[in-house]
Amino acid sequence: MAFRYSIGYTLLFGLLFMISQYDVWLQLPPASMHQWRQADGASIAWHYAQNLCIGEVQVNNLFYTGDNHAAGELPLLYWLSGLMTRSGLAPDYPLRWIGLFLLFGGGWAFGWMVLTLTGLPLVAALSAGLLLTSPVLSYYGPGFLPDAPAFCFVLIMAACVLQAERRQSGRWLGAGAFFAALAIALKLSMALLPLALAGAWALGRYRGQWPAGSIWNGNSPLWALAGGTGVILVFFWRLALYNSQHQAIYFLRSTRPVWNYDGAFIRETLYAIGVAGVPAFASVGLYLAGLASLWLWIKHWKSTPVMARNTLVFAALGGLAYSLLWFRMLREHDYYLICLLAIPVILLLNGYRLAASRHPLQGLPYALGVCLLIGGWHNRYILSERLRLAFHPQNSLSLPPDAFLAPGRLEAAGVPEAARVLCPQDPSPNIALLALQRHGWTAYNFGDRINADTLHKYQTRFGLTHLALRDTAWYSPLYRQFFPVRDGETQGWFVFSR
Repeated sequence: MAFRYSIGYTLLFGLLFMISQYDVWLQLPPASMHQWRQADGASIAWHYAQNLCIGEVQVNNLFYTGDNHAAGELPLLYWLSGLMTRSGLAPDYPLRWIGLFLLFGGGWAFGWMVLTLTGLPLVAALSAGLLLTSPVLSYYGPGFLPDAPAFCFVLIMAACVLQAERRQSGRWLGAGAFFAALAIALKLSMALLPLALAGAWALGRYRGQWPAGSIWNGNSPLWALAGGTGVILVFFWRLALYNSQHQAIYFLRSTRPVWNYDGAFIRETLYAIGVAGVPAFASVGLYLAGLASLWLWIKHWKSTPVMARNTLVFAALGGLAYSLLWFRMLREHDYYLICLLAIPVILLLNGYRLAASRHPLQGLPYALGVCLLIGGWHNRYILSERLRLAFHPQNSLSLPPDAFLAPGRLEAAGVPEAARVLCPQDPSPNIALLALQRHGWTAYNFGDRINADTLHKYQTRFGLTHLALRDTAWYSPLYRQFFPVRDGETQGWFVFSR
């Protein structure tokens, strides 16, 4: 059955590949929605392509101290991207390919769980494809952010936990703890499902709900939980130490709770989530399947396995707490929603279990097929709009793909590799600097407070040498004073030096 499922899933993934236009996306630099955060990750990967020391996490922005060391998560994916680039055989943007590979693996793991619960390869393949029609998952999957890859590790963790329960295996539980720690180190919010599973196990243990001889009644879950928690705590301690040593201030991990804002802002945010966040979170087909599963849960709540029931309750409570604590970030940062996909995953998995044991399933493949068709159309529409925005940004603050220069392009224009550049039109830390493949500063560092004293200080203390503009109307008398020499123009960039 697993072989038949894998073949069907691979074919379906290939279809979704074409529907999502990944053949175009995989060739693009950071582009379209949330280019800011994409460029941050791509910047780290670019540095690893030059220096593979995994402990040296660097970006293009030199911050206020002239130091470009900063880390916000486990840099493993960025390091792998750098390794691929150094091999000389990699595509232009390996991070997208790494994300695509993990998206395939995470989707396969989810489908395998469905196969285990239903014994139906076709249902499993269709279900995995349906999950992958989630726009936030399919958009950020082959991308530069760690969120979607981290969620794929969460799905692999869940498959390991299910296998541990089936085989009563502490080793599989240990593997689940490993993938949970990996996911959380990549993105802290991915703790949602691992914590829900841990809470469900602990509550069942406290109430004496696990039968004698069950893996949940032994010490294996405790050892797995302790080991995974220890690894995560040590990692984040090291991360905080690294940022403290380098005075890194840019990878923010603070919350944005709902109680910090007034009623008008809360209403505006809820409206924005409803208009943009909800359609991007899941496809119409995935919503329909989730609602059908929820109906089965409600109808058969008392006969639902204790572990599944407790996990859903803890995941729902955790999701609510997460949404309230990071409320401000949900306003326009749709990738913050990815961890909440754990809730429809739980709904669907036990929905299939309940359906398989109580209802004839002859019509289920047809229903899933309809949901998949609707979901595929929905996903293509969202991704097509975002692909259009990649080539036609909403404003001049975002850069189109052709603004990202090929290696050596600036050197040919007379700008040395060691140049330190000011990009005053860029409000982000790294977009323009990454496009130029140089170190320096942007408006992120100064805002509108760039004056003569600032330019003098950075030229004398930090070695600021060049000014890069996308629009010569910005070439004010102030900039003429400090950067009087025009070095030339290349792909829409106008470069000036002192």
